[in-house]
Amino acid sequence: MIERVWQIKQPQPDLCRTFAENLGVSPVISQILINRGISSIDQARAFLGGTISDLHDPFLFPGMDRAAERIVQAIQDGEKILIFGDYDVDGITSVALLIRLLYPYAKRNLFYHIPNRLEEGYGLNSVAIEKAGRNGITLLITVDCGITAVAEIELAKSLGMDVIVSDHHEPPAVLPEALALINPKIPDCPYPFRDLCGAGVAFKLAMAVSDKIGISEEALFREIDLVALATVADMVPLFGENRIIVKAGLERIANTTNEGMKALIAVCGLGERAITTGHLAFYLAPRINAAGRLGYAQTGINLFLATDPDQALSLARKLEAENRERQAIEAELTGCACRQAEELLAKKDQRTLVLAGDNWHHGVLGIVASKIVERFYRPAILIGWDGTEGRGSGRSIQGFHLYHALEECAGHLTRFGGHESAAGLSITRNSLDQFAEAFENHAQGCLDDSAMIPALNADVEIELEQATLELARQLTGLEPFGSQNPEPILVCRNIMMVSPKGVGGNGKHLKFKAQSANARLDGIGFGLGSRLPDLQSKTAVDLAFALEENTWNGVSSAQANVKDLKIVSA
Repeated sequence: MIERVWQIKQPQPDLCRTFAENLGVSPVISQILINRGISSIDQARAFLGGTISDLHDPFLFPGMDRAAERIVQAIQDGEKILIFGDYDVDGITSVALLIRLLYPYAKRNLFYHIPNRLEEGYGLNSVAIEKAGRNGITLLITVDCGITAVAEIELAKSLGMDVIVSDHHEPPAVLPEALALINPKIPDCPYPFRDLCGAGVAFKLAMAVSDKIGISEEALFREIDLVALATVADMVPLFGENRIIVKAGLERIANTTNEGMKALIAVCGLGERAITTGHLAFYLAPRINAAGRLGYAQTGINLFLATDPDQALSLARKLEAENRERQAIEAELTGCACRQAEELLAKKDQRTLVLAGDNWHHGVLGIVASKIVERFYRPAILIGWDGTEGRGSGRSIQGFHLYHALEECAGHLTRFGGHESAAGLSITRNSLDQFAEAFENHAQGCLDDSAMIPALNADVEIELEQATLELARQLTGLEPFGSQNPEPILVCRNIMMVSPKGVGGNGKHLKFKAQSANARLDGIGFGLGSRLPDLQSKTAVDLAFALEENTWNGVSSAQANVKDLKIVSA
């Protein structure tokens, strides 16, 4: 385990006191709000109480009015419409959202295409576009892709199609000449919120079309559970509109009418639970992604379009089987990649890891790249070769903008795209060494020694007696948690570790009681059982933990879910 440096946010007592007095929350909650970048009472109230009525007007997007009018025209004139999406959760839910909303109006003239990851790769491609042309498609709508598809969109236009691009990825220097480009990251876009996921942008398009064609608000927001799932799965910041979407989506999931969503929740064993962002991220999303990763995203889209409960359950079970297959492939590839990384670092300590292998399954490269980053704490790119051509996925660390790094190395790549923390690329085998060298050189100029030490970001230092059940309940008011609004981490210093023991299979987890002069608190450290040999009863430790409500036999109490600990004295 790589030792982490704890970074505790700087207290701001004056603003903290102002928040506590005006919002009626504890000083601890006030400090956490400040830590999230909130600096005014109005911002704090919007964060704590934002609703769907606070969502921005979709027509603030340049080109949105033109896009919505064109879709309505196509529906009214009986034109054939193709919705083209990506093969991950974000793309699949984006397609499902528009199909579910528009089908009652367009019916048999509404089609969709999600590329086979292994055969077509990411994004628009000429084969699919030419097929669409032969099938008489006159309006092509992209979701969660398209912003870099300059040549492909020109091809579509030459075949008689109008193209509407709905995307959220970083735009290139040269934009495609589509009928409308709906992307909050396009330079000088006046839309007030730039961090929507692909389904979030598609939802804005759906809002605009609903306004034009008369789809009720009830029908529109019936589908917000799909957008919430995508927002969490795509790890966009849970601030602003994203926070509102996820809160509303979680409420919707509790009463969803989407048979596929119901079946997926049941197959995950979550039928009796209140669904959280953690459930979306670690249960539902991986099963949807599994289909796309193995090349068969059709299962995921069929699940969310299913209207028959039995069919939905069958599809959900199929996704469960595909997820188990994905896990086996992932485990094998992780072993190969770790060995290669260890060999590489034994020769030379590098800031980055560029790893490649023949027949590495393209569908799991991103997941494995994340595991490599977690283990070695370096930006990592994994490439799978198919002959002389390779496709790769990368993941980054804090402070290293992966997309910008790939821009610097663009001369060695066939294609690339992505975000600050995740990206994909295509490369030829004979360019690998030059790319790896250029990528490393860029990192050397961006990352100093301190940047190579993983940080545990904590919110506030408290006394153990402050870690009460009441505070645990107040912390739930900051949900939903996710990217840039993580579950709050508290720190207690010089706490006695009482009766530590290993629990779970092979003592994998650590259970104990934390004790100070004035308080005692139950603690659990998942995955921290390996620390047990260093601990004795009455060992003094510093704890970094999330404070939770734990209910056992009908009795609720506060519990520390420990993320890290440091021994003060034995």
